[in-house]
Amino acid sequence: MTIDEIKRDMSRKLANATNKTYQDGVRIIEDSFDTFYAQGNPKRRRTGTLRGAAYNPEPSISATSSNIEIGYEGNQIGYSDGTFTGGEVLGATMTGTYGVLGDPIYDELAFEDILEAADKNFASEFK
Repeated sequence: MTIDEIKRDMSRKLANATNKTYQDGVRIIEDSFDTFYAQGNPKRRRTGTLRGAAYNPEPSISATSSNIEIGYEGNQIGYSDGTFTGGEVLGATMTGTYGVLGDPIYDELAFEDILEAADKNFASEFK
């Protein structure tokens, strides 16, 4: 292979691994909400507000680098009655405070799963 062919091959592999990891990460974040909400129903009716906290802008990929951001962001969520801001909603879900009923480690498990997916995807492309 020539140097240019190697560069093209590496660039293609980087893009493939990044896109696979992004797709897996979006699915994992969505599944994490199901993990949280599967803990039963609290006294206050569930609003589904937490689902709005998914943060997953499209990955940035160039010929030599890539960047993926996947996680939770509370700025765009909050209870419609004004009792909780987005940050307070995320904080309550992750600590189990304010009488929130749900699995408080949903985020930690999701991040572990995303890292495992990244390891698998990049290893399969760069073997």
